[in-house]
Amino acid sequence: MTLLTHKCYIWSMALYGAETWTLGAADQKYLESFEMWCWRRMEKISWTDHVRNEVLLRVNEQRNILHEIRKWKANWIGHNLRRNCLLKQVIEGKIKVEMEVARR
Repeated sequence: MTLLTHKCYIWSMALYGAETWTLGAADQKYLESFEMWCWRRMEKISWTDHVRNEVLLRVNEQRNILHEIRKWKANWIGHNLRRNCLLKQVIEGKIKVEMEVARR
């Protein structure tokens, strides 16, 4: 499987809607693990072979799944901030909410 095919089919399905995700530390770890699993599959490295991630990354040097997600998020935020809609007001924090005190 080539890199272009990998980005076209695998990343598009696995990262659908990633620009709206909230990425915590655990999520980033899972995404990095998934990316390394994909690289190992493309290089046809068995899970029983003892090849360290650093060695694999020196060969590829194209590991950037988290960078791509951050870039998509920035584009998505920029797209929504150019529009004049409710989501823009929510992102900018311009909606004033008045809480009513409930009486018994």
